[in-house]
Parts: sequence; structure tokens; C-alpha cells
Amino acid sequence: PKRDWSSDVCSSDLLGGMLGGAARLALMAAFPDAWAVLVANLVGAFALGVLFERLAEHRLARRRTWAFWGPGVMGAFTTFSALALIAVEGTVMHGALYLLASVGLGVPLAALGRRLGR
Repeated sequence: PKRDWSSDVCSSDLLGGMLGGAARLALMAAFPDAWAVLVANLVGAFALGVLFERLAEHRLARRRTWAFWGPGVMGAFTTFSALALIAVEGTVMHGALYLLASVGLGVPLAALGRRLGR
């Protein structure tokens, strides 16, 4: 598919990223890091599933709307790098359980979000 690098799409992504990043920082101020990252990633997986169905797959919005909500807000709200860092901070068992919980719960939540978004 052709990529759309127009200024309105890029600025939508940027603004959404600012909002998503601020929301994650607020969540991390309220909860311990590991829990905040887990909650952000699980909520983000579900929300991204819903958004994908409602905005992208059904073509209910323009590309800049998807850029704002998908890679913008949800991309900045969720964080793989923090998940990976938390997974290697403690013991191997702690890291494995954290990754298992993140992926084991995140994938079904994304699927549920897609189902409910239809």
C-alpha cells in the first residue's frame, strides 16, 4: 500500500503521540512502573483492536484520524521498550512471568477489541 507522508497525516500522528505519551506519564505517576506499563499495554491492546476495526478496516475515517488515534495516541500510550526493560530488571522468572502476562493477556484483549469494534 502507498504510504501517506503528507503534513496533515504526520502532524496528526505527532499530536496524537503527545497526547498518548502524556496519558502514559500520568498513569506512571499514579502506579508503580511495572504495573503502569502493564496496564497501559493491556488497555492499549484492547483500544487499538477497537480502533482498528472502527477506523481502519471499515474506512469510517480519513488517514489522519487513524494516524492520530492508532500510531499516535495508542503508539505513545503503549510501550514495548519499557516492557522489555522491566522484564530484564529482576529475576529471569519475574521477567518471563511479566512477558507472559503482557502477551498472554494483550493478544486476547486486542482480539476482543477487534470483535467488539465490528
